[in-house]
Amino acid sequence: MNKRSKGIALAVITAVMWGIMGIFVRDLSKYQFSNIEISFFRCALAGAAYFVFLLITKPAALKINLKGIIICIVYGAVAYSISFVSYSVAVSRIPVGVATVLMFMSPIWVAILGRFMFGEKLEKSKIITIFVCLIGAILVANLIGGGNIKLDAIGILAGVVNGIGVALQILLPKFFAKDYDRDTLLVYGFLGAAVVLLFGMDFGAVAGHFAAAPVTNLLWDLFGIGILCTMVANVACVKSTQYVEATTTSILSALEVVVGTLVGFLVFHEHLTILQMIGAVIIVVGAIGSELVQGKKKTELKK
Repeated sequence: MNKRSKGIALAVITAVMWGIMGIFVRDLSKYQFSNIEISFFRCALAGAAYFVFLLITKPAALKINLKGIIICIVYGAVAYSISFVSYSVAVSRIPVGVATVLMFMSPIWVAILGRFMFGEKLEKSKIITIFVCLIGAILVANLIGGGNIKLDAIGILAGVVNGIGVALQILLPKFFAKDYDRDTLLVYGFLGAAVVLLFGMDFGAVAGHFAAAPVTNLLWDLFGIGILCTMVANVACVKSTQYVEATTTSILSALEVVVGTLVGFLVFHEHLTILQMIGAVIIVVGAIGSELVQGKKKTELKK
């Protein structure tokens, strides 16, 4: 497998893991866990598990100076804490479909910020792909023909902030890669985000939630959101940028919308319209198809 194929595969893994997260979040919500509590456990479990993993496989990555600690805490707070909380605010004030589309404007933010941070070229093909995926996301979110949509200024702002946060999850580790190992930024970023979210925790309420939930269900849900959908997903996302452009990783992450929609249909038996199915096809064709074409072009140029 060449480098580009590795990057694409890692980005797809990210999309799949993020897409199935709704299964675990809905179950935890059923036991009254709040969005901040769920976000805290995502970051804390991902950070703790990745710390142990690196301690065994790559202990050098855990060495960091004070400046690095500060950078990681800021990275965790901005890219994870603020992003997770802003998404919760968005979905509580505006339709979930609108919040989802605002979140998936992240490829646009990645393309714009990547231009200034890394000098990445805004190729016409990528700009077209971004807007094709955005159209697909609008269809999947059922925003066309879905009746009256009530919008809220704070909810819209929170959705935009969430989209920028998702973009920064991809861009910041690459930006600091010259000074700090990506693994170092990830592990301390997770832990830094958990520390920030700690201030919004009500441990009395959390204890009650733990007591009310069946142990097996609780352990599976925490493993799902902390290990699979956060540690595995975000590590794969950041590692992907080692092999492909940040914009490419972001575009492929749009496949999360498709996976999430399929989860809703297959697991939660949610209704799926013709337009939503067309939107899913558009995203898959736009994201995967464009990358296959780009890969073929680069292979031909090398010959």
